[in-house]
Amino acid sequence: MALSTPELRQLWEEELAGMRVRIREMRQLFVTKLKEKAPGHDFDFVIKQRGMFSYSGLTKEQVALLASEHAIYAVDTGRICVAALNSTNIDKVVEAIAKVL
Repeated sequence: MALSTPELRQLWEEELAGMRVRIREMRQLFVTKLKEKAPGHDFDFVIKQRGMFSYSGLTKEQVALLASEHAIYAVDTGRICVAALNSTNIDKVVEAIAKVL
């Protein structure tokens, strides 16, 4: 119903575009901050990825350390939810990742 109503579809498309921009900005900020905290590691590949999730390159062991030592959770494959990053938590996430590298 919402997508078949022109006004509602336009509103949905605007909200979707806003979410897309926010995720792209968080992805860029994530990589920028990782470069500062972990200069010996290259995370530029994260910028090229698209969508709400990203493969971080973290190993299963590093993901386990993130969970046990920092209460930050990711999939065993190293996939993280970029959409969950925000100005409140990004520094904590980046610092934790830098510590487990």
